Amino acid sequence: MPEKIRIPVSSSFSEMDLPFREARQTSPSPDSPSVGPRSINLSIAERQAICASWEKASTQSDIGCELVARLLNDNRTRFRALLECKSGSFLGSGNYTTEDVNGMNRARSVADGVNCFFNKVISKLMDHNYIEEIQDLSLQLGAMHFRMKVWFQAENWLCVKNCLLDSVVSALLKDTKGTYLICGGIKKVQTVEKHITHAWFKFVQFIIQNMKKGFLSEALNSDSHNQPKTECASPCSSSSNHSI
Repeated sequence: MPEKIRIPVSSSFSEMDLPFREARQTSPSPDSPSVGPRSINLSIAERQAICASWEKASTQSDIGCELVARLLNDNRTRFRALLECKSGSFLGSGNYTTEDVNGMNRARSVADGVNCFFNKVISKLMDHNYIEEIQDLSLQLGAMHFRMKVWFQAENWLCVKNCLLDSVVSALLKDTKGTYLICGGIKKVQTVEKHITHAWFKFVQFIIQNMKKGFLSEALNSDSHNQPKTECASPCSSSSNHSI
């Protein structure tokens, strides 16, 4: 797996989390499926930036593969345990690369699902009712995860979000014609412009929030007490036809 690229402080996603923490509601719980999701609040310029950066990132890297590799190597997600359970193969404890993901049918299936889903939601960004369209797709995806017995814990949602953002930023940093900063008057350090990372943070935050609501809503409407559970996190459905 490629060496992890350090992102300059100005592009840190953790700093951008502050507005969301301040905006959280106290009552009722924002995790309740009955509570409507917040507006995505993306300007036209931000939506255009997401579309352009996704196209660029997709030409530099297979985002789905990058995400799956990161999830496999992050023990907090227990994603590796799910693949072992579904495929019947023991994956061991080593680190996995995108080439490894391409060699595993189940992992490759999930990677294809990631790419399919984001191609679809990003294609909606310039629509007049893009918020409702992306919300519906995300709710459906969250519900599908519950039906497929991909059981999310609180930390899993955060890991999926962070791994996805890291995958996009890492792909953008592979562009040799990208933006550079001068450090110490000599060394050039490649970076991703802050307005792009900020737009992506809001975009992915909105998707994850709605996936979570869709998952919880489906859980309330299903009798899951007698169903065997496999705790794990996955960014998308890995159904055979990749219909997301």
